[in-house]
Amino acid sequence: MRTPQTTIFRRHMMPWLISLSLAGVSGCTRAPVTQRTQLNVIPDPIMRSLGSTAYDEMLEQLDIEKKSDDSKTLNRVGKKISRIAQKPKYGWRYALIDDDETINAWCLPGGKIAFYKGILPVLKNEAGMGFVMGHEVGHAVANHSAERLTQQATVLGGLTVLYMHLDKNTDLPEDSKNLLMAALGIGLEVGVMLPFSRKHEKEADIIGMMYMARAGYPPEEAIKVWNRMRKQAGKTGVPTFLSTHPSHNQRKQNLRDWLPQAKKRHARNKLERDTQATLWTTTD
Repeated sequence: MRTPQTTIFRRHMMPWLISLSLAGVSGCTRAPVTQRTQLNVIPDPIMRSLGSTAYDEMLEQLDIEKKSDDSKTLNRVGKKISRIAQKPKYGWRYALIDDDETINAWCLPGGKIAFYKGILPVLKNEAGMGFVMGHEVGHAVANHSAERLTQQATVLGGLTVLYMHLDKNTDLPEDSKNLLMAALGIGLEVGVMLPFSRKHEKEADIIGMMYMARAGYPPEEAIKVWNRMRKQAGKTGVPTFLSTHPSHNQRKQNLRDWLPQAKKRHARNKLERDTQATLWTTTD
């Protein structure tokens, strides 16, 4: 007897399993800015749906600031950077988590972004926020989560659970849901965010610096952010934001290599107001 799951498999899974086997031909895309060739066979609507669901569930467990000046700044910078990305189908959202201890920011598929208040003193100013916002937007537009899931799906040998998630007539079992979240590297616990590879982190840095420059923020602030991040690491240990990232020196050199191009973009889009004025300070 043919079950709804079987029908879904026949209709959706077989073409994508074929795509996986022919990934070198049909599953290759290019990342923005760097033009790196990527292997990604997960449809964007699936990733946007997963990101939205996970984002809502995670924010339910966190204290979110919605009307503070800092929250307004975050949303203003987020909208400015995300416009550069030109992804109108993304439901861009930006949340400021009321947690002064955690130095972190993260992004889920489809442009669901969150910053912890603990990272604000490290950002110091609007330009610093522009770089980290650009970094997170870079993860989204480069489809890093889909690329990583594609790699895992190739090993695991199937994407059935993803299509079950989209089927309105099928209830996704809790254990399957947990497996899906684990595969995405998301989890549902506070502070467990999507860990990208070092290659993805370096690429997000490049995209972030280019996007901040196009948005009018001085790209030199990107390197200053990492200097402050390193200084903070010496005080309190490695910030969460750096825990799975390339080394500080690698990161700075990567940014320096792309800085001349970023400066040219900034020269054409420079904002009149001072975006490097201090907004947030640390207490030594």
